[in-house]
Formats: sequence, C-alpha cells, structure tokens
Amino acid sequence: MPQHEFASHKAKALKYLALTSTAMVCLGQPITASADAIWTGAASTDWFAAGNWKNSAVPTSGDDVVLNPKFPNPTVIDGANAAAHYLFLGTIASYTGSLTIKSGGTLASTAGFVGYLTDANGVVTVTGAGSAWNNSSDLFLAASPSSTGTLTISNGGAVSDTVGHVGSGGTGTATVDGIGSTWTNSGDLYIAEHGTGMLNITKGGAVSNAVGTIGWHAGSNGAVTVDGPGSTWTNSGDLSVGDGGTGTLTVSNGGVVSSQTGYLGNAAGSTGTATVDGPGSNWTNFSDLRVGNSGTGKLTISNGGSVVNLVSTVGSAAGAIGAVTIDGADSTWTSGSLYVGEDGTGTLAISNGGTVASNSGYLGFDAGSMGSATVSGAGSTWTSGGDLNVGVGGTGTLTIANGGAVSAGGAVNIAVLAGSVGSLNIGAASGSPAAAAGTLNAATIQFGPGTGTINFNHTDPSYTFGSVIAGIGTINQIAGNTNLTADSSAFTGATFVTGGRLAVNGSLANSLLTITGGVLGGNGTVGGIAAQSGGIIAPGNSIGTLNVAGDIDQAAGSVYQAELTSTGQSDLIQATGTATIAADAILDVVKTDAAPYVVGTHYTVLQADGGVAGNYTLTGDIGTAFLGLADSYDANHVYLDVVQRTFAQVGLTPNQIATGGGAESLGAGNPLYDAIVVLPTQAVAQDAFDQLSGEIHASAKGMLLEDSRFIRDAATNRISAAFGEAGAAALPVMAYGEGGPEMVAADTDRFAVWGQAFGSWGNTGSDGNAAAFDRSTGGLLAGGDGLVGDWRVGLLGGYSHTSFDANARNSSGHADNYHLGLYGGTNWGAIAFRTGAAYSWNSISTKRSVAFNGFADQLSADYDAGTAQVFGELAYKADAGRFKFEPFANLAYVSVHTDGFNEKGGAAALTSASSTTNATFTTLGLRASTDVALGGMNATARGTFGWRHAFGDVTPTSTFAFAGGNAFTIAGVPIARDSVVIEAGFDVPMSANATLGLSYSGQFGSHTADNGAKANLSVKF
Repeated sequence: MPQHEFASHKAKALKYLALTSTAMVCLGQPITASADAIWTGAASTDWFAAGNWKNSAVPTSGDDVVLNPKFPNPTVIDGANAAAHYLFLGTIASYTGSLTIKSGGTLASTAGFVGYLTDANGVVTVTGAGSAWNNSSDLFLAASPSSTGTLTISNGGAVSDTVGHVGSGGTGTATVDGIGSTWTNSGDLYIAEHGTGMLNITKGGAVSNAVGTIGWHAGSNGAVTVDGPGSTWTNSGDLSVGDGGTGTLTVSNGGVVSSQTGYLGNAAGSTGTATVDGPGSNWTNFSDLRVGNSGTGKLTISNGGSVVNLVSTVGSAAGAIGAVTIDGADSTWTSGSLYVGEDGTGTLAISNGGTVASNSGYLGFDAGSMGSATVSGAGSTWTSGGDLNVGVGGTGTLTIANGGAVSAGGAVNIAVLAGSVGSLNIGAASGSPAAAAGTLNAATIQFGPGTGTINFNHTDPSYTFGSVIAGIGTINQIAGNTNLTADSSAFTGATFVTGGRLAVNGSLANSLLTITGGVLGGNGTVGGIAAQSGGIIAPGNSIGTLNVAGDIDQAAGSVYQAELTSTGQSDLIQATGTATIAADAILDVVKTDAAPYVVGTHYTVLQADGGVAGNYTLTGDIGTAFLGLADSYDANHVYLDVVQRTFAQVGLTPNQIATGGGAESLGAGNPLYDAIVVLPTQAVAQDAFDQLSGEIHASAKGMLLEDSRFIRDAATNRISAAFGEAGAAALPVMAYGEGGPEMVAADTDRFAVWGQAFGSWGNTGSDGNAAAFDRSTGGLLAGGDGLVGDWRVGLLGGYSHTSFDANARNSSGHADNYHLGLYGGTNWGAIAFRTGAAYSWNSISTKRSVAFNGFADQLSADYDAGTAQVFGELAYKADAGRFKFEPFANLAYVSVHTDGFNEKGGAAALTSASSTTNATFTTLGLRASTDVALGGMNATARGTFGWRHAFGDVTPTSTFAFAGGNAFTIAGVPIARDSVVIEAGFDVPMSANATLGLSYSGQFGSHTADNGAKANLSVKF
C-alpha cells in the first residue's frame, strides 16, 4: 500500500486515544474518576443489575464505562441491548478487566479499549450464536506500552467496529474461532501497530476489513494465522505484511485470505513473511502481489497451497529483497506478469512438484537488479504464456534441474538490454556440481546485446535440447550428454565444450566450438572447431558425419575419435575450410564390430576443402601389428587403409627386419609364428624381434676381435722392454751400478721369463640396431725369451675369462680363453722391429630369455671359437736427455672363427653355422719414458698415446635360422673404427733380477669405452 494511504488510516486510529486523553491525569485514576459507570460487581456478574455499578445505575449509550478486576465478580452480558459510550478494560496496572458476552447478549458502544493503560490487562470474550459487540467506531487491543489486550470470538459470536487495532502499543491477541464467528471491521485492521499483535482465525471463523496491516511501525511484530476449512480473512483493500516492522501471515489447512494488493516487506527496513500451506489454503490478491516491496519479503506456498494475483514482483524497489518458494505437488502460484528482481533482489524456487503460471516472466528487470529462478524436481513447472526474459536490464538466472520444466509460449530472451547479464542453466550453474537436467519448452532462445550464457551442466546420459538459439551469447557444455537438435545457425556466439558430450545434430553453423575437455559429436553442422589438449571430436551419434562450415584446428593432445566398421563405414569430419593437425594430435580408432579388418578396405575420415596440414598419431583399434590400419594423407583428405604387413615390414632396424623375415618363414602352425602374428601393435612386434634376434652371438665376435689386443700388446711390450726401449711396459733388463740398480743396455746374453695379470671393463653403446654390450675380462699371461742371433725370440701362453651381456636383449654369456703365441724383435740402429703371432681357443656359453605377449622361452648355447692373429710394429728410438721417446706404427690382422651351434630351448632356439670374422687394426702413436726416484730406488715412468683404426668386418654378423625356417643375418654392436689408445704406468726394480710394473690402459671411441689395469713381473737369469 502506498505510504500516503497508511498515513490517513493512522490518523484515524489515533483519534480515539486523543479523545480520552483529556480525562487522564495520572495512571488509572483519571479514567475511573471521570467515568460515568464503574463496575463494582458487588451483587453479581450481571451487567444489567444496577447494584453492580458504583452509581447504582446500569450504563447507557452515553456513559463511559470502566471494567476493573478489583471487585469480586467479573462482568457478564447475557441479555440484549447493553450499551456504553467508551468501554475501558484494564485501567489499573497489573490488574485485568474482563467482559464476557454470551447467550445472545449484545453490547453496543462507540469504541472499545481492551488493555488500556501501561501494564494493565483486558480480556473480552464474545461467545455463542447471537452474542455480539458492536462498536460504531474503533476497537483497540493493548492500547498502551506493556499492556495486554485479548479478544476471543467463538461459537458464532460477532464483533464489529470501524477500525481494529491489535497491539497498538502493547501485546494484543484476537482469536476468531468456529463457524459463524465473525469480526467485522468496516474500516481497516492493524495487527501490531507499535507493539505486538496476533490474530488467529480458526475452525471457520471469519474476519473482514478494508486495508489489513501486520507489523505497522518499526519495532512492531505482528502475526496472523488463518487455519482450517472455512476460515477466512477478507481484505477489501490491500494487505501489508511487514509495513514498517515485522509481519507474518500463515494460511493453513484450507484457510483463505483475500485482498486487493498484497505486500510482504512493504517499507524499507520491514520484514514480511507469508506461508500458504496445505490443500485448499489460498491467498487471492485481486490486484498485485509484491514480495519485498521496499523491505524484505518471503512467500512460501507448500503442500497444495495456492496464491493468485495479477502482477507479481519479487524484490520490487532498489535495496529490497524478495524470495518465493513453491514446494510440493499441487502447490500453485498463478500470476499475470511476474517480475523476480524488479529493481531489487528476488529469488524464485519451484520444487518437488510445485507450479507457477504467469502471463510473462522477468528475471533481473531493471539495471542493478538481480533475479534468479530455480525449477527443480519432477512435476515442478513454470509456465509463461508469453515471453520469459532472463536478465532484462539487470542480472537474471534461470536454473532448470532434476526433472523440473519451464515452458514459454513466446521466446526465452537472455540478456535483453545492453549491460544486462543472463544465464540459463540446465542442471546447474558453471562452477557448481552437476545436477540432473530439467526441460525447457520454448521454440526460441534469443540472446540480446547483454552478456548471455547457456550452461549445460547436468548428469543425464542422453539429454535433448530442441529450442532454436539465436543471437550473440555463449554456450557452455560442462557435464552430461547434450543433444542439440534445432537449426541454430542464427547463433553467432562462441561454444565451449569443457566436459561431457555435446552432440550437434542441428546446426551451429556460425559458432566456433572450442573443446578443452569432453566430446563434440553429432551429425549436424558447426562453424569451426578448435580442439585443445584433452578435447575429443567424435562425429555422429554412432558412425556419422560432422560438418564444419569453417576451419578445424587440432592441438597436440587433442583427439579425433573415429568409429568405423570392418565393412568400410566410418566417421567423417567434413570441413569447408582448412584442417590443421599439430604434432601429437591423436587419431583414435574405435572399431564397432568384432569382425576382422579386410585387406584393402579404404576409409575417408577427414575432408577439408581448404587443405590438410599435419599428420596424426594413430592409436586405438588399429588391428594387429601385421593386419591393420595405416593412415595416409593427400592435399584435402585423411585416409585410413587396411593393409597386410609382412613381419619384416614391421621391423624398424636391420636386425628387426631380418629376424621378422626369419620368423615369418616358419609359417602358420609354428608356435613362434602364431604368437607373433597376433601381436597387437608394431611396437610390441619390434620388441619381440629384438629379443628373438640372438644378436649377443654377433656382438661376442666383436668382443673376441677387440680382446685379441691383450696378447699382442703383452708380446710387443715385452720385446720393447727387452731392448730397453722408451715406454716399454715393464721387464726391462737391469744391471747393478755403484749406486744400486740402474737401467743399462740390453743384456742380450741372458734368458728372461715374465708374467702379466690384466683386467679390463668395457662398454659399447647401441648403434640403433644392436643393443648396448657390456663386457669384463681378466687373465694371466706368461712367457720367456732369449737371444737368437740379433733377434730376441720368445714364447707366451695364458688364460683369461670374460663375462658379457646385452641387458636390453635379456642376454648374457661368458667365455673361457686359452692363449698361445710366438713373438720376437730386433733393432736396426735407432729402428726397432717387433712381430708375433698368436692363437686363442675360446669356449663360449650364452643364455637368453624371450618373453612377449603369448610367448616365452629360455635359451642357451655352448660352442667354441678360435682367434688367430699376426702382428708387427716398427718404432724409432729418440732420446732427449733423461727422456726417451718412440714413435711407432703397429699393424695387426685378426681372424675369429666361430663353430656352428644349436641353441637349447623351445621354438625360439637358433641354429648357426660356423663363420669367420676378420679385422685389421692399425695403430699410430708415441711412447715415452723417464727415470724417476721412488723411495730411494730408480723407477721408470712410462706412457703411450695413439690412434687406432679398424678395417674389415668392423660390424660383426651371425647367420641364424629358427628350426624349420629360412636363414637370416644379424649384426652385433660394431667395433669402433677410430679409437684413442692411452697407457700410463711405472716399473719398480724389486731386485737385481726382478722388476714389477703397474699400468692403466684405456681405449675410447665412438659409443665405446674400455678401461683396464695390468701388473707385470719379470725375472732374468
């Protein structure tokens, strides 16, 4: 109600208090003293007995009457035509004045004051058919602060007045109970003007008035309950619940309230709450209903209650707050235009089968307003006969969830005006946990110039959205599976897929779809695709075609999930623009039937009229390693073809290719062939071929070639030492001088024996074909030599043990080696010549483990080999004071002959024929030595630096065959063609005839390294 109307009613209500103020001099006594009739109750309870009145006369219509409780009998009217001018009950603090009108008794007065003065109490009961209290003017309950006034109308009793005041200053309570019980106010009715007021209308009671107000002024608190069938409160004017104070209206169990315009929280600072609960409970406003007009208002319609009005506003004025809840089956709110957040803040919640019907709907109407509506639960509906507007000038949000439904006879308009914000949530808002979807029944969704969004954030496995979407806004697919079926080509905003699945089976031909998570599918048309890492494109609803009226851009980590069948059907992305495929973008194949692929089947999975750039990484159901899909590309297409690959074609390295060919020659029925042919991927097959290759046998040949140097190095160094050359490794011929042992010219008349212990640890890295190879060896060599003319000639022999492995091939082995050789040398002035020949008997044992999908085998072999070598060296002696230098050139030819063998094991066992591997080594270098003092003795420090070059079979090979298969050749790790050779050590004389030498040796080349140590002992006779 407008405030100027309430002001006139307030003035009228206060008039009667002003009329009696001239009689008030002090509390209680002035009224009593000036009253025309004062009840004593001396004789009985009968109003009509003169002896009960102080002046011994029954009051007439001109008398002011005071009823106080100090006297022995309360006042009772049980006959007709009692009369008074002003009737006062409760004029003395802490006392209660009471009046009962019953048995058809009637009282006519000008005005009534029940609980008149501060701390005084008044009680009036009107009960029984025909019993009545009629006031030609106003009726006050609890007129003063701290007073109480109680009015009870029951069993057909009736009260009438012009304006009713319940809780004018104190606490007033009125109860109208029972069929036929009535309280008629020809004017207005105030429940809690300044104090506390309560009105209870129950069991068919009826109250009527013009304007109704609950909680008029600030600080007041009023409550009205209309409960039960036939209980009615009829307001021929407006009804304000919380006009300046706090007001509560409860309509329950079939109670009925009617008014013109209803207000909940009418004035700023006020709070108004109304609850309409239960079947038959109803509040009808013949005009408007304002929930939160300028204050805070709350309306709850539940359990079958109903509210009817024309225009509805929830959160009317700026700063106002309104909330409406319609909960439960058959709970209804019927309205004309419905504004949620007109200028203030409004919320509407429809749940558990509640229904709202309006001619039109507005959420967030004016700039600065906020309006939200949630329709949730099966049977919950909001039906708008016309347009439904979400964010007109302010901010509006509509959420439809858990089976709720919203229907609009017109369009759903989102973000209608510039500066507005509108959101339609199917399931839940962005950033909230997903919820089950609801249904929107509207032909068109129109985005305006504001900021508009549709969020699909639901849990439904298959949700169809059929409304046409137009204008510029944003569509967010967040969770759930959403199927867009309408032609929304008039939508020119952006679409984002961050989760769930969006199936476009209509058209978004002018929208760019950005996929950062979730899936884009369908058989419709989109305006462009930007798939980022984690985004998936899956055309169709099973196999189908997704049309793109623009470009496709797939970033690394994005996925094109293509379904296809063995008979040739496949998904297709068909674009009018370009397709850009980044490195590591994935083409993931999903085969929809169990039948095997058919060789020659051709699939087109992408067509881009503007061109295709880039290649996919192919994953998924691409067949086995040998029968499956291969991707190919031309200027405008991406294809998949079913191809048959031989075992060799799957191999990447020469060893894999060779092993694959050997295994394939076994044919179907062989357990090894049968295990390989069903391997799922090429990578798995390549690993299987590596394990099967037996390459450790070839690498072992290279090891024998390499380790042959230990024999020739020992022989060469011995001859060099015998002639006292620079850098010789131990065993120089010694003599005693005056100061002790010292190096002298070679004593070629003497016979010498010597021994050498050596150890070495080496690694050769993978060359991309054979696996890395590790080996360690240790041994002992011994020899003796003497003079033959100008030559010194000797014989050597020894034993060494070598362990080796290729861990990447699950292979290992060891060799026992027995050595025998001849050596000799001479000097021609400054030129030294050394030469020799040796042979080694090698006994080799290997073990291999093979394990891949569906196959495992343990393999072993024992076989012999022989290593023959001849070698020679020319050196030039040059002295520089105490230093000796010797440049040298060394040449060695080595031949390794390996016996044939048969591995023990299962189907993976290899057979190898005998073979010979030859290599030539040249070394150019410099040796140097000098005498040093070591613990009072003369010692010799020495070193060697050189470059070694290898020729011939530097990549050792072995030829194998599986039982029943064709032969194939496998390469081991290669010998380094070029290596740096270094050695450093010292020799210490142990006695006049014995010398001990210790040294380090190393050899380093491309992908290879070898480190070793030697200990030498020589004794001359």
